[in-house]
Amino acid sequence: MAKSSPYYFHKQSLTVAVQAASLRGVFPDSQVTLTQNVSLTWIGKLQPSALSDCYKLKIKYRLKDRPQVTVLEPPLRPRADERLPHVFKGNELCLFRYKYFEWDSTMPIVDTIVPWASLWLFHYEIWRVTGIWCGSKAEHPRDDEDKKISE
Repeated sequence: MAKSSPYYFHKQSLTVAVQAASLRGVFPDSQVTLTQNVSLTWIGKLQPSALSDCYKLKIKYRLKDRPQVTVLEPPLRPRADERLPHVFKGNELCLFRYKYFEWDSTMPIVDTIVPWASLWLFHYEIWRVTGIWCGSKAEHPRDDEDKKISE
């Protein structure tokens, strides 16, 4: 019979309220909506660099699931005869490899997902001009893979 590890080795998931408060603290002009302390929707603006466009993003997060990040405005545009790189169905941004546990529910969205989204947008702007994706070239998961995050 396998022994379970002591309690102090298990990090607790951050509550949705804590995630929301952290996002609101860094982005006071953003909108945060909580649903029964199980899920949140954040809408805020990011500008990846001083020369970049300002993007309006939406992050939907349900406790212990992968945060879903989409750009509301301006709309993401593919290059001629190309698909947008590193996006899921519906142009949801692919920010990390969840099968390798690069993000989990113990990590603050404001310190991980938001900066990763900004970096994704920076790579997107370079790709729009040059046709070269400077971000990760790692394998891209299929849209139908399980989007649940392990603790």
